[in-house]
Amino acid sequence: MRGYLIILTGYIGWGLFPLYWSLLNHVPALEVLLHRMLWAMPVLFLFITISSRRRTQVAASLQSWASMRLLIISSLFISFNWGLYIWAVANHRVIEASMGYFLTPLLNVLTGVIIFRERIDHLKKTAIAFAAAGVLYYIVNTSVFPWVGLAVGFSFASYGFLRKQMDTNAIPGLFIETLILLPFTLALILWLHHQGEAVFLNHQSATDWLLILGGPITVLPLAFFTAGTRILPMTTVGVLFYVTPTLQFLSGILVLGESFDSHRLIGFAGIWIGLGIFTYSLIRGKDTLRG
Repeated sequence: MRGYLIILTGYIGWGLFPLYWSLLNHVPALEVLLHRMLWAMPVLFLFITISSRRRTQVAASLQSWASMRLLIISSLFISFNWGLYIWAVANHRVIEASMGYFLTPLLNVLTGVIIFRERIDHLKKTAIAFAAAGVLYYIVNTSVFPWVGLAVGFSFASYGFLRKQMDTNAIPGLFIETLILLPFTLALILWLHHQGEAVFLNHQSATDWLLILGGPITVLPLAFFTAGTRILPMTTVGVLFYVTPTLQFLSGILVLGESFDSHRLIGFAGIWIGLGIFTYSLIRGKDTLRG
């Protein structure tokens, strides 16, 4: 039960992100992203300093050009993913963005098939077919091409793919990624202030605190997720991940008031059926291994 509570705390935190970022809709998405990265740094530094294992991982990665090369690339993917999601919240496309996270597990399977030539069973092929049909229906029958959802999904899946190539765990990796981007983050923040376009310190103090707290709010769910993965089987971790896009989806409809017509419902239904089949294939595979 402890493992479930820990990892669900992280997933619920991620799932409620739209509600937090919606409080900063009056701030340009770029500035929100910059402060998210800036104020995540002290929290990440604290997590690194209190753990000798994490310090060792950071030192090892900094001394390895192979690891640093991958971390430079992954830093671009995660910053793009973060920035796009903030933009999606500000532009009332939370439901569409949640599509990307619903698709992520299936995109990970596709990555394995295309890049690593992995073989998958018929259930996973059927799952991918249903999800693809749902996305295709969404594209054909809605007035807005779901580029946000697809970009969120592909960027997050690509980030996951890159991180799986490294020995560096989540928090040490994110610390280095944020450190790599820190000079650019600071330069852009200073540039915004020089141009007189910065909201931070030029608006209400409540906005300043929301921008500052965006850092801890980014890191803490990741810390819970990392702790949970050490306790629970990876199959359970993967299945429970659906809590995050489900909460994002419901936040878009029930709290943020985004429209959701029958065509969008049918498109999402294809994705959900695919995820149901995919989940069943994971559980069945786990049971088969036990047998």
